[in-house]
Amino acid sequence: MVINKTEFELQLDLDESKDASIIQELLGKSKDYRDFARRMTDYFSKKYGAEFKGNVLFEYEPTGNDVIMTCLGQERIFDAEDELPEIAMHLKFLRKAVSRQKAS
Repeated sequence: MVINKTEFELQLDLDESKDASIIQELLGKSKDYRDFARRMTDYFSKKYGAEFKGNVLFEYEPTGNDVIMTCLGQERIFDAEDELPEIAMHLKFLRKAVSRQKAS
């Protein structure tokens, strides 16, 4: 069974791949996780802020060594050591959810 993706779904896949690359680039440029969180907030708020009708906020919580993402009134916690690549996938999920809400 072949499932044809819509143009929007193809764009989401492309953006997810680009976002994953940007996350790795920002991580490499950052002096620590606090700086990384600030850079992520700046970048993704500019990129998706209008789509999400607000900012995409990232904070570093040193106690648990976590990066916390707040967007659309939801909070998602990513372990700084091994879950940061999942941020791109979560942004894609949120964008799909927003698209479905707009369609209803």
